[in-house]
Amino acid sequence: MSKRPAHVIPPKLLTRYMERHRLLDETSGTPTDRFLITLVNRAMEFVPSQAGALLLDDPVSKEDDRSRNELAIIVATGGVNENAVGRKVRPVDGIAGFVYARGERTCVNEIGGAHAFSREIDALLGIPVTNVLAVPVVIENHVCGSLILVNRMGEPAFTPRDERLMELFGDTLSLALQNLLDERRAREIARRDSLTSLYNDRYFHRKLQHEIGRLAESKEGDLALLFLDCDHLKGVNDAHGHLAGSQVLREVSFILQRTLADTVSLGCRYGGDEFTVMLFDADLKAALAIAEKIRMAIDAWTFLPMSIGPGEPALNLKNVITMSVGVATYRAHVNTSLPAADQKNAILKKADSALYAAKLKGKNCVVAAESSSSKGTSNGVILKT
Repeated sequence: MSKRPAHVIPPKLLTRYMERHRLLDETSGTPTDRFLITLVNRAMEFVPSQAGALLLDDPVSKEDDRSRNELAIIVATGGVNENAVGRKVRPVDGIAGFVYARGERTCVNEIGGAHAFSREIDALLGIPVTNVLAVPVVIENHVCGSLILVNRMGEPAFTPRDERLMELFGDTLSLALQNLLDERRAREIARRDSLTSLYNDRYFHRKLQHEIGRLAESKEGDLALLFLDCDHLKGVNDAHGHLAGSQVLREVSFILQRTLADTVSLGCRYGGDEFTVMLFDADLKAALAIAEKIRMAIDAWTFLPMSIGPGEPALNLKNVITMSVGVATYRAHVNTSLPAADQKNAILKKADSALYAAKLKGKNCVVAAESSSSKGTSNGVILKT
């Protein structure tokens, strides 16, 4: 069978949907987009068809009544126009959504006034729709999308045998996604910090080296590294015990994740009361702004507002825990003529030195690292309100 043109939803949107279905892992052997394209192509080989598409819902906005949800076209291959990828459909719009809402396979050999996706999207397909076969996609016993084939090839219509084969393939697809989920969930547990659920230092170093290697091969893009240290946590441990200190770290993790929710980033617990944040494609100005946003959020937070155990009163610690932050970026602070491994060490040292400077300046502030010696020198930038 000749190679079909395939289209995948734009990377940022693909990342969002795959992360929300917990199917994304940049360390896996097969890139997610290639994996999904392969699944759709296999379906089209299983039951020869002119075009195929995979649609998924959004778990964040998903309602129990699936008829109220929307699906996004994640992957399309065959004769589907590229402009159709990423578009949304509702269960009332066409067969793809109907199958999702019902949770049952559907075959329509006389399309009549029906639509494969919707009136607008069918017009973008670039091919006339004559017949459609679709099955639901299931992850963890929950219907989360649909797989749709358009226009049977070699036959005038989809046959009952095609329906049975596609139902079997739908089960295989669901199992493949479930296995992928289980595998990556096991890997996720190994790379997470058990106290805060942030990524651990081992994964941080591996990811940082990967990103530095990527940037070392390109003149485009940037990477910002934030080193963060909780001020005065030792005083909380001494006064209220390590149970209280551990809860503070959990709350710091929550604040970090909430503050970074709209960024492309990776937050890690580096060890003890130290944290790191990688900001992808962020320059120094953007990184300093985000670092200051984190610092202000920590400064304004009331820690331990509820009891952490029997006989333990709420402490309501405000203006006690603050955050010192050191900031370095790849383009501003790393000598790019160094080997990639040395570049990683350089940005680590720059961010760590900036954090140390923040501590010396009186804590509860953000300090930018001094520029790389190969690019001149400048004084650190201090932000504090």
